[in-house]
Formats: sequence, C-alpha cells, structure tokens
Amino acid sequence: MKVLKFTTAGSVDDGKSTLIGRLLYDTNSLSTDRIEAIKQASIKKGLDEMDLSFATDGLTAEREQGITIDVAHIYFHTSKRKFIIADTPGHVEYTRNMITGASNSQSTIILIDARNGIIEQTRRHLYITHLLKIKNVAVCINKMDLVAYSQDRFNQLADEVSIYADQLISDGMQLTFFPISAKEGDNVVNKSSKMDWYKGETLLDFLENVNIKDQENLPARFNVQYVIRPDQNEYTDYRGYAGKVVSGSYKIGD
Repeated sequence: MKVLKFTTAGSVDDGKSTLIGRLLYDTNSLSTDRIEAIKQASIKKGLDEMDLSFATDGLTAEREQGITIDVAHIYFHTSKRKFIIADTPGHVEYTRNMITGASNSQSTIILIDARNGIIEQTRRHLYITHLLKIKNVAVCINKMDLVAYSQDRFNQLADEVSIYADQLISDGMQLTFFPISAKEGDNVVNKSSKMDWYKGETLLDFLENVNIKDQENLPARFNVQYVIRPDQNEYTDYRGYAGKVVSGSYKIGD
C-alpha cells in the first residue's frame, strides 16, 4: 500500500487543524482515549461540542493560543492508502514551517475561509507550492456553512484562485476545488446533503486516488537538517551537511 504525504496550508483560522481532525474522526482513526481527551479539552475551552482541531495541536502553547506553531505530523490510513499529514502553521511569521512541511509532500491542501476569500497568505502558499513543484493541489473553500452553502460564492473564489494560478509558471500544477465545512464534515469524508449542486468527489476520495510518483525516479533531493562545524584547528573552515535523501540518488563527486 503506497503512502501519500500531503501538507495543509492556508491563513490563520482557515480551519487547517479542524480539517485534519475531521479526516481522522470520520475515518475512525482516533482512539477512544484520544476522543475523550479532545472532549475534555473542548469542555475546558468552554465549548458544547468537540473542537477537532485539538486532534493535531499538541503543544501546550498552541492549545492555549488556539493556533498551530510547529509542524505536526499525523499518520492514518484507509482501506485504499496510507497517509502522512503535515499540519503546518498559517501565521506569516511561521511561513518557513509551512515550507518545511511542504518540502516532503506529494500533494497540498490549501484552505480558504469562504467568508474572507483570498488574502496575501493564500497567494503566498500557492506560490510556495508552485516553487516546490507540487503538482496535485486540493483547494478547499472551507466554512461553507457560514455562507449558507452558496454555490455562487464557491464559484467566485474558485475563479479567483484559478486566475492567480494561471499567472504562475505552474509547470503542470493541477488545482481541484472542494466546497467543504471541516467543522460540520461536509464533503470531507462524506458527501454533503446541503450542497446538492456540487457533483464532484469528496476530499478523501481525491486523496485516496491522487497519482503518486515513484520516489526513486524523482530528481535528487537532500533535506539539510543540520550543519556540522567541528571546532578544531585542522578543520577551521569545514562544513558538513547532515540530513536525509528523500528521492533520487547521489554518488561521490556530486
């Protein structure tokens, strides 16, 4: 069973962590203890329902602030495929964390708040996705429940994203649009009965069937995770690079 590595991207409060929580919850990928912990955290927050964003926001600082700071990696599977999700932060000052998560990904989910539309951070994440040559991009117009599941609003935002993407030298980047509500579960794992005008697949269907290239046939990529600088007289100007080869191959002299 092949593994799909994908990342979530979008601006602050677009619903990235909630979307991942919804994917995990609706695919029965959360343990009973984990669900109970989410319920208790939600009660502590003063909520009457589960806040599924707690499924990914593990750091204490993140829970207290209600944001994602670090890149959280989540593993789950369905009968068709295994998944590794990089839930990345949306704040501008943590954009480098988004790049870190996306650099190892084969697909990207970009969320847009249906009320706010496309903002600077949305364009930034689309451009980063283009630079990293990620081909398969799911653009999720989230919080459709807050715009009365409007088809016109969905079409408007899809057109705006397409126009911006066409300005990039996209090199085959393919956008697939989804009208969703991560909070309510519409078109994430299960088809929504509230948007009968949408005839496409669910987000999970897309993730289960998106094409994955063989890593061995991809260009050589080496993620530098640490620079080694021994403090020794005989190696005063030495730099060693430590990391992991994620695709391709290397030989002496490269």
